[in-house]
Amino acid sequence: MSIFPENVSTYGQEIDHLFFLIAVFVIIALVISVFALVYPIIRYNHKRSPRATYFTGEKKSHFRWITAALFLLAMSDFVILLAEHGAWDQIEIDPPSNALHFGVTGRQWNWIYTYPGPDGKLGTSDDVVVDSLNSELHVPVNTNIAVDLKATDVLHSLYLVNARLKQDCIPGRTNMRWFNITKEGRYDLACAEICGMYHSRMRNFIVVESKEKYEQYIKDLYAKNAPK
Repeated sequence: MSIFPENVSTYGQEIDHLFFLIAVFVIIALVISVFALVYPIIRYNHKRSPRATYFTGEKKSHFRWITAALFLLAMSDFVILLAEHGAWDQIEIDPPSNALHFGVTGRQWNWIYTYPGPDGKLGTSDDVVVDSLNSELHVPVNTNIAVDLKATDVLHSLYLVNARLKQDCIPGRTNMRWFNITKEGRYDLACAEICGMYHSRMRNFIVVESKEKYEQYIKDLYAKNAPK
């Protein structure tokens, strides 16, 4: 039984593995830190050491422990960086060239979705924009989806927990991320950055459906928004 929400992403398992790896190192560091704090209190209490001793920290024996702690910390960071390199290289550096391209813009307090028009290209005059408080993002299942993430006012953060995707939306900047969801359904699409008084309103959904249903949705969307 997993402690996480259901994973429906092609790379979600790698993100979960990284979480557990980091958690192991953090727990080990926590145990060592607590021991280092509690042990002297018990070992050198008032009954055993009625006279306090002042340490300047200049002896080699003192530096030895500091050096050992720094070395272990550096090694744990190195192992984590080595383990995460493949995941980040796949997710952030090498987006698929065959992905469907969408635009997602955060605004106080709703998400704006931009679908490419009939030419299949984002950022052209025939793009279709869905801008409403309770709008849903529709995508086809088992398809690489690339999204241009923007913000119009303050920091927002697109969070697809079931796809293991979380990325800040920064005013004046475009961040591109991608995902591939392998199971049809309706999943949470939320803002994970406190962005103002009505931040909680930015809990929307992403609808993952068959390619046939998606194409029909897009046809209806184009027909509804076509110039008259």
